[in-house]
Amino acid sequence: MGRLQKVRTNLLPALAAALTVLLAVWLLLAPAESRLGSLVKLVYVHGALVWTGLLAFSLAGLFGLVALVVRHLLRWEARAGKWYRGTQAAGLAALLIWVVYAISAVLVTGLTWGQWIAWNEPRVRVTAMILFAALALTIVARLVDHRDFTAGANLLLGVAPWIAVTAAEAIRHPVNPIGGSGSSAIQLYYLLIQLTVLGLGLSLVAWLWTGAELQSRQMDTVSGGSETEVIDGR
Repeated sequence: MGRLQKVRTNLLPALAAALTVLLAVWLLLAPAESRLGSLVKLVYVHGALVWTGLLAFSLAGLFGLVALVVRHLLRWEARAGKWYRGTQAAGLAALLIWVVYAISAVLVTGLTWGQWIAWNEPRVRVTAMILFAALALTIVARLVDHRDFTAGANLLLGVAPWIAVTAAEAIRHPVNPIGGSGSSAIQLYYLLIQLTVLGLGLSLVAWLWTGAELQSRQMDTVSGGSETEVIDGR
């Protein structure tokens, strides 16, 4: 437990701080754009957040699938617990990342289009729908308090947002503004920003997951290693 505690309290915060500094450096060095000027740097972060959020939902769904397979197909009850805690941690991280992404969407549309909530834009509506759906499922999962339900909900959220985003039409929203740019510098710095934001997202997942593992171990120590979690499935 001591090593896991050190990872959560020392290593992961230090990693997140280093990645935050690195992100600031990339944004400082990233080139401006002819029409948006330095405001395009906010667009870089906005684009990085959407991909990180979608991948976080998929990671939570993958952990949920593994948890269900390990418990119900492989019958490895003792190993299933960590995957259930993993899917819960990744699902919460995905929700938090999506909240930040939604805020960035408000800032980007407000500063570039002059409309803070562009509800007439399909992608804006899809962003809100995913946020409300993820929030609702997270609340319901907490109320139900059953790990199979949480795993199943995260499995659904691991797929549905990708379908919704892919199917959403673009009216004013550029389809692929960075990929369509003729500037190799813009594409390079956007890639660096994307990787750094992704690293921050994974750090958040790891921080929440290690916290859940520590809490589980503390509960096992207090209860003398009882198997109530395995028996009732919660």
